[in-house]
Amino acid sequence: ALPEETLALCQRADAVLFGAVGGPKWDDPTAAMRPEQGLLAIRKGLGLFANLRPVKLTPALVDASTIKADVLRDTDMLVVRELTGGIYFGERGRRDEGRTAFDTMIYTVDEIERVVRMACELARGRRKQVTSVDKANVLETSRLWRETATRVARDYPDVRFEHLLVDACAMH
Repeated sequence: ALPEETLALCQRADAVLFGAVGGPKWDDPTAAMRPEQGLLAIRKGLGLFANLRPVKLTPALVDASTIKADVLRDTDMLVVRELTGGIYFGERGRRDEGRTAFDTMIYTVDEIERVVRMACELARGRRKQVTSVDKANVLETSRLWRETATRVARDYPDVRFEHLLVDACAMH
């Protein structure tokens, strides 16, 4: 999925343009070689710890949604997602003769700190607001995330910082 020589070329480059992965050719999630393996390996190999996903509505599409235009108009968000920790890189497997599967979510304080700092720095050039979305009411990793994010956010007194449970975020 990601040959060593390809990773070495990427590490020496000034920039890497990476397109989307997946498609009908790779519909079998049990295949031994999958494009996502290359994606995860390149993230790890290049230290790409934050995914930046801008959400900005094109004015011509305001009336194309079932959501009220006055709610959508002027939408300008940036989703910052952590990429090298969590469930993608934790221990996984099956047991009980394949009847039980598990994926372990692990985050370190360092992983959390760097992505929260990036979000706060990016917010300074925007609306100066960061909303950290988690599942702290259930998950221990989210409680560590919340504690760490709260501490890091104190270094950014000019940025309004809040936590929101993922279920409430989806509702909003």
